[in-house]
Amino acid sequence: MIPGKIQSLGIRMTVVWAGLATALVLSVFLAVGLCTEACKATYAWTIFGMKFPFFGIGFFILCLVLFHLRSRPAVRVLFPAVIAGACGAEVMFLYVQHSVIKRWCPMCLAVALCVGVAGIALASGYVADARKHFGSERGAAMRVLSKGVFLMAMMVAGSYIAFLGMGSPPSVHANSLPVAIGNMNSDIEVYLFTDWFCPACRKAEPDLEKAYPDIMRRAKLIFVDLPIHAETMNYVPYNLSFLVQEKGRYLEIRKALLQLALRTKEPTPEDVQNAVTPMGVTYRPLNYADVNAGVQYFQVVVKAFGVEGTPAMVVYNRKTRTIKSLNSVRDLSYPHILMALSGVAPP
Repeated sequence: MIPGKIQSLGIRMTVVWAGLATALVLSVFLAVGLCTEACKATYAWTIFGMKFPFFGIGFFILCLVLFHLRSRPAVRVLFPAVIAGACGAEVMFLYVQHSVIKRWCPMCLAVALCVGVAGIALASGYVADARKHFGSERGAAMRVLSKGVFLMAMMVAGSYIAFLGMGSPPSVHANSLPVAIGNMNSDIEVYLFTDWFCPACRKAEPDLEKAYPDIMRRAKLIFVDLPIHAETMNYVPYNLSFLVQEKGRYLEIRKALLQLALRTKEPTPEDVQNAVTPMGVTYRPLNYADVNAGVQYFQVVVKAFGVEGTPAMVVYNRKTRTIKSLNSVRDLSYPHILMALSGVAPP
């Protein structure tokens, strides 16, 4: 091989490696949440049950391993086929962002660009081979042509496999218990995940109380018990009872239950009744089946939105499937909550 061709091959392989490595770094950024709000709508989608960033991390690590093993006969064929398939998959991902999600994720676009650059760098080598053998050695020209057809087929296959593997954001099915309060005609749902003994939840409560009227005017509001502390389960039956049967007074009752949780971790029905008596409320327990249904519903919601701690809030537009997530006391400030509500509102 003459020096010029060696240099050209080295440049192409450097571009391929740089594209894949950059795509891996961007996937890591997405996985740890270093992305814009526009990215989070895409983040909620999955590929073969995995969130896009985590799937990307595994995939690009595999690509880099194959890159370093590309001199081996088997990998020499497999590596370009995988890159061609990745290019096809990125085309499908771009289609979904444009036509389904209807929002562009800058980080995801950057990943697609990196994959495209790596694919073009590899393809340029095949184009050069095709030009070299075109009109001369027929056998060699046919081999180059068949390789090109094979890679095009891999690109189409990659697009189709991505289509089959993609999953839309989780749909939270309605609970048989009417636990939502607020604007029941709204397509926007606000899920607040708290634990009755979570210090951070108590710290966030003043801003939450300030935001409740705005939330209830614009959205359905669902309080989800996420038992980080086991003692929270002692309060779930009481909380469900008041959510279902005392919607008009619930926020007031909630404050009383929070005060009760400061005094006891194992409240009795008498303790709960004493806490709500000043409001003229009577505690009426739900039956076991209803409490169990409510607990299972909370578990479904937590799993559907991938919530791992408290306090947390998910603002979800059921019609557009737009999601905004707030995952800390700092995020759950009054201005941030209003911004999240506006962010999922119809244009």
